[in-house]
Amino acid sequence: MRTFRRFYVPEAIVFITSVTHKRIPYLAEQGDMALFWQTLRAVQVIHPFHLLAHVTLPDHFHWLMRVDDESGDFSSVVHSAKRNYTWNYKRAHGIEGPFHLWQDRFWDHVIRDEKDLQRHFDYIHFNPVKHGYVQHPEDWPHSSYRHWLRLGYYEPGWGSIEPEDLEGMAHE
Repeated sequence: MRTFRRFYVPEAIVFITSVTHKRIPYLAEQGDMALFWQTLRAVQVIHPFHLLAHVTLPDHFHWLMRVDDESGDFSSVVHSAKRNYTWNYKRAHGIEGPFHLWQDRFWDHVIRDEKDLQRHFDYIHFNPVKHGYVQHPEDWPHSSYRHWLRLGYYEPGWGSIEPEDLEGMAHE
């Protein structure tokens, strides 16, 4: 088994991708999505973090996050979110015994500069279009895109076609 090395940089912004086991859509139902966000709010109390951008699809999520302490330990946040959501999901669905909801690991990337931040920010918000769930990013309710659109970060109509800066990016 390969050993993964994670780099924890205080106050760094980190791009995270986590995928469900065998890409089973455990986040597809509205109730399950609400349970996911309820779980994240509880995790945030224990492991303070800030999501700058996010998208949650039926079988994976992407975050741009910053840990709100000096450790920079984003792994504790992701581990806690995945573990607690699994427990809450099992409870909500009456599942007993072993249950594998997530792939064992997650992918991370420490943001290096403004261009890197921009590309990952756009990648997150274009993701529902990329996967064919919607034709326009603003039509996907489980994303921070509409927030950033309201703030004027994006122009209306952005993301109807794949932005040039995203060509070749594949983080799932």
